[in-house]
Amino acid sequence: MPSQYQRLIGDYCERHGVEIPPGFARGASRFAIIWTHLTPPKLIARTWFNMADVVYYVEHFMLPELGDTLSQSIRILDFKDCEELAYTGGKRLDRVGTFSVTP
Repeated sequence: MPSQYQRLIGDYCERHGVEIPPGFARGASRFAIIWTHLTPPKLIARTWFNMADVVYYVEHFMLPELGDTLSQSIRILDFKDCEELAYTGGKRLDRVGTFSVTP
């Protein structure tokens, strides 16, 4: 049976035309990242339980590759608080908006 976050993220992606990779079926935590510069946009298979792990992933795996285009290339979503976050440097994620998990 899918976890609460797996259902929420899966439903959100389906409604917004976001591709879900096969590895996502392993389960999910509250934070997810979507590649927005791809067509169609694509969910990263990995999800995270806490903000510090999201920041670590962004700084060590995404920032070196994307550099200045990072903010235009990804969306960081918190499916517990229904907030969109942005990496602002200095090991921080700031709230930039909200979103709905219901249709």
